[in-house]
Amino acid sequence: MSRLDFLRGVLLKGFEEERRLGVNPYPFGVIASTDTHNGTPGYTKEDDYVGHWGNNEDTDTRRLGRGTITPAGVIFNGGGLVGVWAEENSREAIFDAMKRKETFGTSGPRISVRMFAGWDLPTELCAAPDMVAQADARGVPMGQVLGPRPSGGTPRLVVSALQDPGTEGRPGTPLQVVQVVKGWLDAAGQAHVEVFDVAGDAANGASVDVATCATRGEGSGSLCAVWSDPSFDPAAHTFYYVRVLENPTCRWSTWQCNRLPADARPESCEDPQVPKVIQERAWTSPVFYKP
Repeated sequence: MSRLDFLRGVLLKGFEEERRLGVNPYPFGVIASTDTHNGTPGYTKEDDYVGHWGNNEDTDTRRLGRGTITPAGVIFNGGGLVGVWAEENSREAIFDAMKRKETFGTSGPRISVRMFAGWDLPTELCAAPDMVAQADARGVPMGQVLGPRPSGGTPRLVVSALQDPGTEGRPGTPLQVVQVVKGWLDAAGQAHVEVFDVAGDAANGASVDVATCATRGEGSGSLCAVWSDPSFDPAAHTFYYVRVLENPTCRWSTWQCNRLPADARPESCEDPQVPKVIQERAWTSPVFYKP
């Protein structure tokens, strides 16, 4: 792996290239998608994972094995979803929103998350019934570049997240924490990343029993915060994006290992390198600041 395998690393590389070339080749927005060969886009349930590759992974033991392509089998994951903040549910509006990068991705659940940034967003915005209209009028949505900095201005973000509502028979998982991921280049061109918890509680004590996949602990159905950067450097190229984490749940492999008789479980069920627990999440497109 390299740091360029991760979103934050690529965004920082874009700043480095802009410093060298005068243009940022990587001002990416964020999406996430399934990548299977089963013709089941959007089918991302951990407790009902059907594999990636047709009848090559059509049984629990095949999915939990090492697979016949690399990587495959137990290494694979169920895939994610794309969220788009469009003005209406039409092809034209959805593509326009993608061009604006007013998008987010999730690791599979139907979490919804929205973020705006500006210089004078009201601190009480989370309580406003017209939060989106105010934020849109006084700032920029995710995927955009902040406008010129006013004298003494500090970036202020408003972020709102809703848990996957699920269904009556398959409820969604509560949210644990909302984080702002900040990256910047200092005056010497060195790259930095800092993560801020802005809503919820990463230490809320939520857990999951891996023997039954029953969840324990409290979480939130919705989280909202208005956050100001406490260490803003007006001379530094900077990005901000939001990450939302659910409470812990079982990974798909844990669900499937538990369904097998103990004497029929493949070695991956006891492999310490195969995680038994995950935290599903969502990521927004970043907002960029240019000096």
